[in-house]
Amino acid sequence: MEQKTVFISYRRTQSKHLARSIYMDLKANGWDVFFDINSIDSGDFDKIILNQVGARAHFILLISTDSLTRCVNDGDWVLREIQEAVRLGRNIVPIIEEGADFNREVSYLPLDLRAILIKKSALSLPNDYFEAGMDKLRTRFLKTPEYISVTTLSISELAEVHRRMMSTDVRSSIHSSLTDILSAPFNWIDIPTKEYSIAKYPITNAQFSKFIEAGGYKERKWWTDLGWEAKFAGWDWDNKQSKWISTNQEWTQPRYWTDAKWNSPNQPVVGVSWYESLAFCFWLSDITGQKIMLPTEDQWQYAAQGDDGRSYPWGNDWDCLHCNNSVKPCNSNITTSVTRYEGKGDSPFAVVDMVGNVWEWCLTDHENKINSFTNIAKSRVLRGGAWYTDNVDFFRCDFHGRGTPHGGFNDRGFRISRS
Repeated sequence: MEQKTVFISYRRTQSKHLARSIYMDLKANGWDVFFDINSIDSGDFDKIILNQVGARAHFILLISTDSLTRCVNDGDWVLREIQEAVRLGRNIVPIIEEGADFNREVSYLPLDLRAILIKKSALSLPNDYFEAGMDKLRTRFLKTPEYISVTTLSISELAEVHRRMMSTDVRSSIHSSLTDILSAPFNWIDIPTKEYSIAKYPITNAQFSKFIEAGGYKERKWWTDLGWEAKFAGWDWDNKQSKWISTNQEWTQPRYWTDAKWNSPNQPVVGVSWYESLAFCFWLSDITGQKIMLPTEDQWQYAAQGDDGRSYPWGNDWDCLHCNNSVKPCNSNITTSVTRYEGKGDSPFAVVDMVGNVWEWCLTDHENKINSFTNIAKSRVLRGGAWYTDNVDFFRCDFHGRGTPHGGFNDRGFRISRS
């Protein structure tokens, strides 16, 4: 008999947003799914979680970069879940998140588990093909073997699990509302102990188009006073005078929006001023109820560098193959997809594309170091270097760039943060 019951095993620090997305998709298609979004409680809930493995026919193991590294430690929770699924003979389906190396990750498992996992049919789940991948998961990978027999749980245990999953539904619907609004690729990366999250990728053209379609350039409430004035002033760069001038032609879209060189869906949006980037944040905050903003300079640097003082997001040694840049011999002449260098130049927290591709606007006033959108500032902080940059120092995690807030060039974009 076909059993539509699933347990999702995942590492919260790496995969919780993907786990929620899979959970919501399966649930919407009639599956009974369990995954725990909270830390393991003291008491008996750890036993309840392991019992859920027994109560489910299928066991999905999410494999993201570094998600299994802690499995070298006896007692690691993800390791315990895998051991229980193997002991009970569950239908184990490894799902490989984009950028993860399956063989590297399973190498952290004990030899007996490694031998079992490498024989399983794994499903790759690229960001751009999430829906197609989930369809394949439901129709091909989640077929119940005849030998599986699930265990029956007590009434009290079922009640506790129901309470937990009701909480999960509420939190997942909040996340789902944002991923439904912004097309893939989008994920939040929670920065440990810092009480903020940062977007895994810069905002793309496809995502910024949602703001335009929602009337973003027409709705006053999403703009600051100075931003609204700048929009109507129509600031543009005058090459002859080498300065920004007011054209009195109202902004209705980013500066390079109709230029095919810069407008592929997964390229980072460019030609956006600091004011336009800020309006996007206010729009997204308004429709989601979340506190979304440009990252402060300190938030951006910590997400890129961590706490070990590294020079570049990937380490201390420069390598032009780790990001989009014009340092010889790489010599870029265009922006690339925000996922192009995923897994190569990621930060310690797996934030992607933080250097190269586009300079990223930060909330911070460059001169006065004020983290406010209400103050008048001659320039705002830009971080990360860009596709045309040929000086390796500009890509350092601690390099301070700056730009006029009403200025939008083809080397400037942004990512968002959440507190």
